[in-house]
Amino acid sequence: MRFPKIAAVPAVVLLAAACGGGGGEGGADPSGAPDSLTVWVMGTAQDPLVEYFDGIEERYQETYPDTAIEVEFVPWEDAQESITNAMAGGDAPDVLEVGNDQTSNWAQQGALLALDDHIADWEDAGDLDQGALEYGQYDGAQYGVPWFAGVRTLYYRADWLDDLGMEPPATWDELVEVSQAIEDEHDVPGFAAPTDFTNGIASFIWSNGGQIATQEGGEWQGQLTSDEAKEAVEFYAGLTAEEEISPQSYVGENELVPLADMANGELGMYIDGSWAMGQMEEQAEDPALLEEVSAAPIPGAEGIAPAFAGGSALSVFATTESPEYAAELLTMMADKEGGKGYADAAGYFPAYPELLDDPAYQEDPVKAAGAQQMEHTQFFPATPRWNAADQDQAILPSAVLEIVQGDDVDEVMEQANKDLTETLNEEVE
Repeated sequence: MRFPKIAAVPAVVLLAAACGGGGGEGGADPSGAPDSLTVWVMGTAQDPLVEYFDGIEERYQETYPDTAIEVEFVPWEDAQESITNAMAGGDAPDVLEVGNDQTSNWAQQGALLALDDHIADWEDAGDLDQGALEYGQYDGAQYGVPWFAGVRTLYYRADWLDDLGMEPPATWDELVEVSQAIEDEHDVPGFAAPTDFTNGIASFIWSNGGQIATQEGGEWQGQLTSDEAKEAVEFYAGLTAEEEISPQSYVGENELVPLADMANGELGMYIDGSWAMGQMEEQAEDPALLEEVSAAPIPGAEGIAPAFAGGSALSVFATTESPEYAAELLTMMADKEGGKGYADAAGYFPAYPELLDDPAYQEDPVKAAGAQQMEHTQFFPATPRWNAADQDQAILPSAVLEIVQGDDVDEVMEQANKDLTETLNEEVE
């Protein structure tokens, strides 16, 4: 039996459990198991997530009946401060969720425990998306294990396209054509191209054969001055500045602004993740409108554009007093049962490609689009300095903003590429 309780503590909502279970066979000695293990999950507590951890605790207590699993939900905006404070000697977790593009950053800072010895015999590791697993490495060691995957897709008003006799756009040309048709018929923007949207902008670059940066001889080299990258960024910026398909109200904004417009019938198409439907439900004045919203893969220059293979990794915090038991909890949360369970509860996809054939991901149009998009993904530069280049300096969004405002494409991308190369190669402190 579980007795949740909520405690008011800075940056977290605490849900604790402390009930016994049965017996079983585990990798560590049950007699040496700790009284509790703490897990930090990024986001807010929701009933499906609490129920998921009820099940995880039951599974864990089959082997370690006297170990309670305590779960703290840390808002994403508080994650950096919370982890930094934990490194300085504050309250710390045993297992924690980190954004998969943040794993190398926290590993470099010494916040995470190398997992290689702990997961060497973990059978499910071989069935994980191997690109995502590799993305959890830093300096040759494994610090993060994929927990779930998330990709962005193109959301659109299916009823409007049906009335127009049009299919969801699959290419850039079709994106312009469908967008213009929506605006002509419904007097709302056909497509949103927010400028503060690295994930969306990257998809346009990747779909045109470009790259953000590549590693050559141990050094990072920005690739934003390639013809492919410049053409893609110019096209994306031109949706606002030249085609006037995307309104000026999205300049300087991220995808949350068009999300609200989509939820209220004031936009034809925009790019967002599978989690967006839940957010739209909160924003919609008339929830019935959302029955008309569907999704398709992101249109690229000549076909499906790659999307950033987002999602989260599970890691063990470096200061845990129970690394062996924490690692076993991590693998339980990330195995096929645990990984799929959390992905379903949170509205994401499992990090196991074979599980995407499940009818649950094929029968619902929005999930089916995400599952198809999962076959077309790429990653950002796997370096601790990517955080500085993107979140701190916003190099790519700033370049798009300048181009929308009329600055020369060649000059903007030359400077952006210089800044990107310098930042990615700065010595990590």
